[in-house]
Amino acid sequence: MAVFPNLYAGQRATADLLSSMLPLHAAKASSTSRASTIAISADPDLQLPVVAGAQYLITFYFRISGLATADMDIQLTTPAGCTGGYGVTGRLAGASAADTDARTSTRLSFNVETQFSTPSTAAAQVNYGAGRLITGATAGTLSVDWAQTVSSATASVMESDSWLMLKRIA
Repeated sequence: MAVFPNLYAGQRATADLLSSMLPLHAAKASSTSRASTIAISADPDLQLPVVAGAQYLITFYFRISGLATADMDIQLTTPAGCTGGYGVTGRLAGASAADTDARTSTRLSFNVETQFSTPSTAAAQVNYGAGRLITGATAGTLSVDWAQTVSSATASVMESDSWLMLKRIA
């Protein structure tokens, strides 16, 4: 079993060592709206740095809203050479009623768009998930990228209080 970081008897407890043990966390203080676009791009707030040759546990909570006819494509984008995956539990794509539609739990790959429902502009829907990211030889950024599935002048929204967290495990 991998342990991070390795601690040795007599090792100095430096600020860098202690900081490396803390989870990384990104949260939205305010909502981000996107209208009339199906080209996914990184959310300005939901991005975290990752180092090369590491393993991370991922957890996230996304509050999304928008028209049922627009929905939202979301993907977790990683640096080149990463492996692993994650699962998302949320409302099925194309759902139309905020309180009655089925939810699904889906295993996903990084860098692949997945469609989730935004059945209401008035009531946010929740997608939450967890997974494991294994970085390759390239450091970089883990970002939450998103856009409307179908272009609409009415904005789709990644709402405030959405968050992303990473905990390095190796």
